[in-house]
Amino acid sequence: MYPRQIRSFFTTATHYQGEVDCRNRRSGIGQQVQRNGLLYEGSWRDGLRHGHGIVYRKEPGTTDLYVKIYVGAWEGGRKHGFGVKYYKRGKYVGFWRRDQRSGRGFMWSDSGNFYMGHWLGDRFDGLGTLLEGGTGNLYQGEFRGGQKHGEGLYVHSRTGQIQRGFWMEGVFRTGTLEDWNRNQVLWPTVYPIPEVNLHPGFENIKS
Repeated sequence: MYPRQIRSFFTTATHYQGEVDCRNRRSGIGQQVQRNGLLYEGSWRDGLRHGHGIVYRKEPGTTDLYVKIYVGAWEGGRKHGFGVKYYKRGKYVGFWRRDQRSGRGFMWSDSGNFYMGHWLGDRFDGLGTLLEGGTGNLYQGEFRGGQKHGEGLYVHSRTGQIQRGFWMEGVFRTGTLEDWNRNQVLWPTVYPIPEVNLHPGFENIKS
């Protein structure tokens, strides 16, 4: 086991300052500034980001103002494990796999959209809950490839109705629609669903 050394060196696109191993590779704790305005502070192994680290983005038109855009785990140079990603108009908190959101995670945006559930390959995939900020409508159920796909429940918050059934590639295919809390919503539907009563003589039939 060779002791790590502190080095500072430049390449055509980066400037690194921190620990290196016996082969002069980034290993240990170090900071790297890139010409594209990104700055990484954290752990390295074998020349790659590995362990816990933070990425900052330099604000355009400034010389030393950096904004945090990712905090979390890395493996082999990629986001991998639990991490928080800050977008210009949103935030993701959850798990990553090879630079993609995969596993359990939460994401919300300034527009009011919110998703909580499972991800795969940077898309909603599996069980999840999606709140649409523009309408206030809510979907709870199965997703595939970023779309509603499988069994689910969709709440129309403005009209006071609920859809239950099955979706395929984002399209509702089959199920039921029922009134729910219709008298207390802001814009109740003008097409209420009538109550269904048994024909006289069938009231006492039991399954």
